[in-house]
Amino acid sequence: MSEKIKAAVESVRKRHKERDGIVTGMFLSVVSGRNMVFVGPEGTGKEELASDVCGAVDGKKAGQYIISASTSKSELTSKITNDTAALVLDDTFKANSETMNAVADMMSANVTIFGSSPDVPSESDEAYSLYDLFLFRAFIEPMRSDASFLSAVSGKEKKVAVSKFTSADIESVRKAAENISVDDDVLEAILSLRDLFKDAGKYVSDARWKDSVYAMKVAAAAAGEKSVSVSFLPLLQHTLWDWPEEIDEIRAAVFSVCTPGSLEMNSLYAESEELLRLSVESKGAVDESAGFPRIIHCYDCNSSFPTLKRLKEHSMSRPRHTYADPHIASDSGSQDYVKYSYEGLVTLLSSKYNWDIFRKSEASEKEQFLKEAKALRETKKGIESNYDSDRKKLMKGLEKNFWLTDQDKKDILTVFDLRSAEIVEIGNLIDDVEFILE
Repeated sequence: MSEKIKAAVESVRKRHKERDGIVTGMFLSVVSGRNMVFVGPEGTGKEELASDVCGAVDGKKAGQYIISASTSKSELTSKITNDTAALVLDDTFKANSETMNAVADMMSANVTIFGSSPDVPSESDEAYSLYDLFLFRAFIEPMRSDASFLSAVSGKEKKVAVSKFTSADIESVRKAAENISVDDDVLEAILSLRDLFKDAGKYVSDARWKDSVYAMKVAAAAAGEKSVSVSFLPLLQHTLWDWPEEIDEIRAAVFSVCTPGSLEMNSLYAESEELLRLSVESKGAVDESAGFPRIIHCYDCNSSFPTLKRLKEHSMSRPRHTYADPHIASDSGSQDYVKYSYEGLVTLLSSKYNWDIFRKSEASEKEQFLKEAKALRETKKGIESNYDSDRKKLMKGLEKNFWLTDQDKKDILTVFDLRSAEIVEIGNLIDDVEFILE
C-alpha cells in the first residue's frame, strides 16, 4: 500500500517540473479526503496536474468546470460520475451564494474539490468563508527556470508513466490513520507554533489545526509509520498559510520546530538572552548623568545618547531598536557595522572598551543569576552531546517520509546544521552574563 502510493507521488513529480510540493498537497488532499485550492494565474498546468493525480487512483478522471455568477448546483453535480476522483473548479470564488453553499456541501462528500482562483478573496468578502474550508493551499506560478519552461512548452521531454494505486488503498490508509498516534514532541511543536502565530497576530482556527493533524496522520499511515513524528511537521507548510506573501514566513516557522531538540534549543536561546537582559538590568551606572566617552547612536532612528540614563530610557521605550559600536562608527565613518541590542552594547562597552558603567549586583541577586547561568550551561552541554545522534535521527526520519520534497529535506538539514553556530552564540551569551556579574 505505502509503496504504491509512494511510487505514484514520485512518478507525477517526475512528469511536472517545479511542482514537487504542489504534488505532495494534491495527493494528500485526495488520500485524506480533504480539499485543496490553487492560487495563481491561469495557464500554469493545474488541469494536467489534476488529471495525472486523479489518474493515479484506479485511472480515474478529474472533472472540470469554470464557475460564473450564474452557475447552479445541478451544473456542478452533473460533472461528478463514478470515475471522477476530483473536481477542478476554475474561478471558484466567483460563485453566487447558493453555488458557494453547494460547493461547501460537495467538499464534505466523497469527491475531492480542487478550487482555483487568481487571488485570495478579501476577508470581508463572502467568498473568504469558502476559501477557509480548503485545508491544502498551493501558490502556483509560471515556470521559473529556462530549462523547465522550454521542456514544458516544447513537449519533447519523454513523459514518465503514472504509477497507480486503488480506492481500496485509500480506504486502508484512512482506516490505519485512525490508530496513528502523535508523538509528544510534535504536540509541543504545534503549541509552540500556535503561540508564535498568536504573538504575530495570525489566526489559525482550531478546526484547521485539527484537520492538519489528521492530514499528518494520513501521511504517516501511507508511509507505513505507527505515529506522527517530527519528520511530518513540514507538511504543515501546505495548510497554515492564508496569503501567498506569507508562504515563506510560515515555511520558516514550521521548519524551525521540526528537528529533534529544536524546541529545547529555542527555549535555551530565549532563556540565555533573558538572563543577560536581567543581568544587565541588575547593573546601574556609577553616575548616570555622567557623559559617555563617545556618543552612542541608535541604528534604527539615528538618535544619539551622551549618557547611560538616556540610553536606558530609549531602550525601554523602544526595546527592538539596536545600537552601533561607537568606536567603529566614529572612527571609520562607516554605516556598515554590527548592530547591538541594549544589553549587547553595554556588555561590549564594559568588556572591550573598559567603560566604567556598572555597579556591583546585590549578593543574593548575583548568586541567583550565576546559578541560573550554570544550569543553562549544563543544558547547552547536553544539546552539544546529542548533536550527532539527533542529526542521524533526523536524516532517518526524512528519508522514510516520501511526502517531503528533496528541497524540503535539504532546507530542514540546513536548519538543523545551523544549531552548531547557535550553540556557540548561546555560550557567548552565558559568558556575557558571568562577566557582567563578576
